[in-house]
Amino acid sequence: MFKVMFVCMGNVCRSPLAHILLDNYLKKNGLTDKISVESSGVNVFSEGQKLCDNIVRTASKRGLSIEHYSRKFYPDDGEDFNLILAMDNITMSRIKSIIKNTKVNGKIQFFRYFDPVQDGSSEVPDPWSGGRDESEMVYNMIERTMQPLVDSILNN
Repeated sequence: MFKVMFVCMGNVCRSPLAHILLDNYLKKNGLTDKISVESSGVNVFSEGQKLCDNIVRTASKRGLSIEHYSRKFYPDDGEDFNLILAMDNITMSRIKSIIKNTKVNGKIQFFRYFDPVQDGSSEVPDPWSGGRDESEMVYNMIERTMQPLVDSILNN
């Protein structure tokens, strides 16, 4: 089974949304036996925090019920997952400093690498302090990236 880990700062906005959207995509397409998914954060001080309200509202508006509790990114995650997807530059840097094993660096990529709409940025904006519009934009960005991500995994 191919294991994917989405990582952002606090594991309360972007990475859990990607986790849930990929999980739903896999269920709808009968691929849960091929790919598993998890999410975490590099700046989680206390595990078990709930999702940010903006993401919950945005997902709920689209009929998606989300229950998620934050989880830290651990050094062993570098060994345990086949693909680790960072949501921004700071997260990418923190992942590499946490893992400290250069052999797994090839597993670490920016999530936006798979985004079919390229705008020159490697980052998914953090909707934590943004409003509804920013949460909608992040939701759309993550949702449109699921199929290209899965296609890439299955074709390699």
